Formats: sequence, C-alpha cells, structure tokens
Amino acid sequence: MKTKLSRWVILIPVVIVVAAVTVLIIQAFIPDKEIITGMVEVDEIDVASKIPGRIDSLYVWEGDMVTKGQTLAKLQSKEIDAKVEQARGAMEAARAKLDMATKGARPEEKEAVEKQYMQTVHQFELAEKTFNRIQKVYQDGVISTQERDQFEFQYLAAKEQMEAASAKYQMVLKGARVEEIRGAQGLFHQAENAYAEAKAYQGETELVSPIDGQISNKIASAGEMAAAGYPLFTVINPDDVWIVVQLREDKIEHVKMGGNAEAVIPALGKDKHKFKVTHIAAMADFATWKATNQKGDFDLKTFEIHLRPEKPIPGLRAGMTARVEF
Repeated sequence: MKTKLSRWVILIPVVIVVAAVTVLIIQAFIPDKEIITGMVEVDEIDVASKIPGRIDSLYVWEGDMVTKGQTLAKLQSKEIDAKVEQARGAMEAARAKLDMATKGARPEEKEAVEKQYMQTVHQFELAEKTFNRIQKVYQDGVISTQERDQFEFQYLAAKEQMEAASAKYQMVLKGARVEEIRGAQGLFHQAENAYAEAKAYQGETELVSPIDGQISNKIASAGEMAAAGYPLFTVINPDDVWIVVQLREDKIEHVKMGGNAEAVIPALGKDKHKFKVTHIAAMADFATWKATNQKGDFDLKTFEIHLRPEKPIPGLRAGMTARVEF
C-alpha cells in the first residue's frame, strides 16, 4: 500500500512537469498575435463657396442627414446679381444686332430705300432729256459752251446719284455680308458665354451637399460674411468608415493587402469584428523610428494601415478607438 502511494507521489510531479514543458514547446511555435490600438476614421468633405457673400439662410444643422445636391445654405451677393443683369443686357443687344444682320432690313426700310432710288431715276431721266435738248441747241450755236457745260454737269451728277441709290437699294435687298453676319454671331456668342458665366457664379450662392451623408460640423451662422473658399459645413458619409493603425516596419511581416484582422471596438462592447486590410503605405519621415546606437541598428519606417469592416457594424462612428489584432 505504501509502495503504491509512493509511486503516485513521484508520478504526479513528473506528469505536471511534462505537461508544462509540452505547453511551453507548443507556445514557442505559435506566433504571438500583435494587438495595436487604432482609430476609426471617415472622409470629411468641406463645403465652401467660390464667391464671397453674406449668409442669408442656413437650412441644416449638425447631425442632419443630407442627400447629394440638397441645398445647405443660401448666400446673398448683390454684386453678382448686378453682373448677371449687366451680362443679360449685353447678350440681348448682341442678339438684336445678329437678328438685324441675318434677317436684313425691315419691309418699311426697304420701301423707303426703293423710293429714294426711284426718285434719283426720275431726276436722271429729266437731266438726260434736258441735256439732249441743250446739246442740239448748242450745235445750232444758240447757247455758249459754258451754258452747255453746266447742263452736262447736272446730267452727270444725276447719273452718279442714281447709281449710288441703286447700289444702296441692292445692298438692302441682299442683306448683310457674310463677314458682317459672322462678326455679329461672334459678338453674340461672346455675350452669351459672359451671361452663362455670370449665372454660374450666381448659382454658387447656393451651397449644396456633394454627397449623401451627414452634417458633422457647421462653422458659420446666418448674417455672417463668408469668404471665398472658406468652408461653412463639413459633410461625412457615416457608412464609409475604416480603422487606421500605425505599425513599425518590423511589425508588419504578417500584414498583407487583402488580409484579415479582428478588432474590438470598446465603445460597442467586447465583441470582435472582422476587418480587411485595404491600404498599406509608408508614412512621412517624421514617423521614422531612429536608431539610438551603432550596434547594427538601423532606422525603421512607420507604415499606415487601413482596415475596412467586412460587413456593416451598427453604431461604428469616426473617432472611436479600436484594438486591432493581426
């Protein structure tokens, strides 16, 4: 009986030692998992105006969900409104000149020019008949050469007046030249584009959301002056979030693009969530780990790693802390 008891007393410690050694050996071959603290981030889009102006109205507040193209605020700019009206007037004037060039003179104008032409025709016919009579009288020696020259001058002047009136009448009938029409078209297009540009600037007085998302920040208030390029809102997409962690290059051996990782979000409880590596890139030199001695150490880069959830995680918000396990 004592012999059996002695055997058990000796055997139990041996078994414990063997088990402990076995566990240590197994653990030695199992790589330790790296646990890194990261931060949940999201893209932030600043909404700003291209033009300066006074904020007339604000239609959304922090936390509001918005859709792409939804109006967020309205600016007031009397200068832009005046430029729009100025450009509109210039465009209408250019259009009127183009219509005049393409359509030609009005019927009333054509009739007036025709009457002027016919008047010069009658004057020429009268001057021609008179000169022919004077020419016969001159040949008979009744009048002097000077008197004959006066009637010839009147005849030639009437002829030139008739030819000038005829040219003007033909020009009115034919309309403007091709070059004049092209010039009028160019001026109209120039004025039209200036008006479109002014309208585009006027459209910038309405600030709209560039994406479907949520207002995370409202910077200005109604009545304030907004400078060109100064953001008035920040819009985020709360459904497109990721975790950002930073690892020294000697720690990323097992981190691969498209690889998997698990993370615990303390703000959401102790559950582990699955993530996929979507981005690995070296950070700037300020994040480089510098060697402090000359015993074979060398500088080590720090890499930024992005991990996106494999499926939506309810309640996951930008700014939350994440404990990532690779």
